[in-house]
Amino acid sequence: MCDTPTTTTASSSRRELVPGMCVKCKAAKPSVTIRRILYCKQCFVRASVVKFRAAIAKSRKRVDWPRTKVLVAFSGGAASSALLKLTADLQRMERKGTDAEPPFTAAVVGHIDESCLFPGDQENVIRAIAAETDLDYNSLALEDAFAPEEGRAALLELVQASMAPGTVRDQIYARLVQPALASGSHADQLKALFAGLESATDREDMLDIIKTALLLRLARESGCDVVLLGDSATRVAVKAMALTARGRGISLPLETSAESQWFHDLLLLRPMRDFTAKEVVYFNRWTRQRSAHVPTFTTGGPRRASIGRLAEAFIVELDQDFSSTVPTVCRTLQKLEPRPEALAAAACILCGFPAEEDANVWRRRLTVSGAQDVQQAPASIESNTRDLTARLCYSCQNLLHNAAPGTILPRVCTPYNDPKAALDHRDELRAKVEEFFISDNEEL
Repeated sequence: MCDTPTTTTASSSRRELVPGMCVKCKAAKPSVTIRRILYCKQCFVRASVVKFRAAIAKSRKRVDWPRTKVLVAFSGGAASSALLKLTADLQRMERKGTDAEPPFTAAVVGHIDESCLFPGDQENVIRAIAAETDLDYNSLALEDAFAPEEGRAALLELVQASMAPGTVRDQIYARLVQPALASGSHADQLKALFAGLESATDREDMLDIIKTALLLRLARESGCDVVLLGDSATRVAVKAMALTARGRGISLPLETSAESQWFHDLLLLRPMRDFTAKEVVYFNRWTRQRSAHVPTFTTGGPRRASIGRLAEAFIVELDQDFSSTVPTVCRTLQKLEPRPEALAAAACILCGFPAEEDANVWRRRLTVSGAQDVQQAPASIESNTRDLTARLCYSCQNLLHNAAPGTILPRVCTPYNDPKAALDHRDELRAKVEEFFISDNEEL
């Protein structure tokens, strides 16, 4: 019986690995190891570009959106700097006559200036990095969250936010005030807001809320329909742990998914979601892409300084010993779908994400307090005073629970006297899941 000669196809030969050589070209010695895969410098950069373009293409296929103007959220950090370079190079392909058509008609760099809270020269570095691209640059400052907007004159001032946890009257009251009655400049109001928050976790949460709201405002003012966020895989994994610990599980699929359409007029994309922090660092180094040091409230602090800082230490240290930690968390998150009640829920007037019904009731069941902690609601409620509890999600209730009375909330809050502003696009979302609801008269 004669032996049948074995043939090696071209595709199988390309898949063969050469020990100790780059997995792609198989000719150069590796310069980096990513999840036990060896890459040389040139192949790693090329693979990163392909991965980014594939992420954009997949998002466009899953969410059918036309070519449009896009806002690149640029904080100055490593991941957002890599996002800026990849997007600018992608747009530049069209002008060079490449056959591939860019997915965006135009790209705008959007930045939130945090120098009011974190003074330093990082803003000059950020503007210099953005100027190296040929993209338009638009920015807003954090204190602009208190600036007047058309149709939104009144501000919300907390009247009583330190009610005892676990009691029947665990409520958060605020009153409408006119800007002329609010003391101090916008920068002073911003600093007073964060000074009135109890913990670093609360301050980080409020900062994220304000930055997200300002980015959305910047996108609308710039005429953009899509916002690109620079959340890396490591950042998404850390964010998932922190959000879960803070009680934001109901909005977890909306805040960590590759595509989010919760804000009906804007599409949020996370094309850097497949890049780990290590990949971002090597990509920036080998492409000579600069980044800025962006401080936070817990910079240089211990790992227990805040929930976010603790979650970051947990994920990063675990990923050092088990390199599949971050990819596994991200793949699991990608499988999550928003619950029907989340899509049909009203938006929280502070963060803008779903506010589950009876969140304060659930909060009371989980909190223990003594009889001496029982307090009463304000004896006399003014006509312009509102109970915000039912309009806040569980996490934002915790955020404002121990805030100092007299704290002026930023204009990211939906005006309480205009409920339709938070509900105008919920009918469309509710219609999509209406068939899955069970009526009281329907038999199971």
